[in-house]
Amino acid sequence: MLFSRGKKRTILFADVSGSSALYKAEGNEKAKSIIDEIIKMLIHHTGKYRGRVVKTIGDEIMSSFDKCEDACRAAIEMQQASDSFDHHYTLGIRIGIGYGKTIEEGEDLFGEAVNDAAFVTGIAKSSQILLTDSVITQLPERLKQSTQVFDQVAIKGATDHSKIHRLFWKPQSGGFSETQVFSAQDVSAHLDDNTLTLIMGDKSYQVEANGQPFIIGRHQQQVSLYIDSEMVSRDHCHIVYRRGKFVLIDHSTNGTYIQPEDAQEIYLRREELPLLGSGSISLGISHSASNAPVIRFES
Repeated sequence: MLFSRGKKRTILFADVSGSSALYKAEGNEKAKSIIDEIIKMLIHHTGKYRGRVVKTIGDEIMSSFDKCEDACRAAIEMQQASDSFDHHYTLGIRIGIGYGKTIEEGEDLFGEAVNDAAFVTGIAKSSQILLTDSVITQLPERLKQSTQVFDQVAIKGATDHSKIHRLFWKPQSGGFSETQVFSAQDVSAHLDDNTLTLIMGDKSYQVEANGQPFIIGRHQQQVSLYIDSEMVSRDHCHIVYRRGKFVLIDHSTNGTYIQPEDAQEIYLRREELPLLGSGSISLGISHSASNAPVIRFES
């Protein structure tokens, strides 16, 4: 049996989501015929971009590419082709891509890149393409412009958190041709809403999607936004960007009050809540108090 180790490869997993429900609704023969059609399409686009299908596992394929760019272009066309299918069923493709050293045993591949790609595929939702941080470092600049930090997680087997990135294959509105996919203008328009603005008094702060946690509290040397109030803890709360949303995580003694626009005030203590739309945040005391340290947020 042939056995080699150490070569760096790009690994792509593409998984058909919604297949279990399809089998229950349509029965084995019809469902398998539909899944086979999708798998055939995934195999076609793998070959089109010089990839090799390592194996198929039910409703999933595992492919290998020499270049990360080729894997990403194949993934984009897989999603575009899937989007154009008219199945009248709730089906989609979840894609995860990793890059790194692999072990080759016969026709199969093993190693960290394979494990990482499988892990991010498990995180992806239907119609999403997720990339490990190692993939991003291998991409040309114009393709990087079509990506955005999606989450920071401890990949299976690791102790440190790593960035996971999302590759966009169409804007939120309308169609998206292959030549448009890598347009910086289109992508910038699509990602404009991925900045959170915080306003307190006459000062404004920008929380970026790809930044470190934004820390609010009373420890003047270690926070991003300092608030001088006895009701505020030294490390009161963090704002992080996770899976397409800005999330406030309370670490405080007295809690955090969030007042979404046109909604009731929400109290958090050692809990977290997405900051959606616009509203305000009060630290340690309700908005109704005259001395409440209120921060306006707009996303």
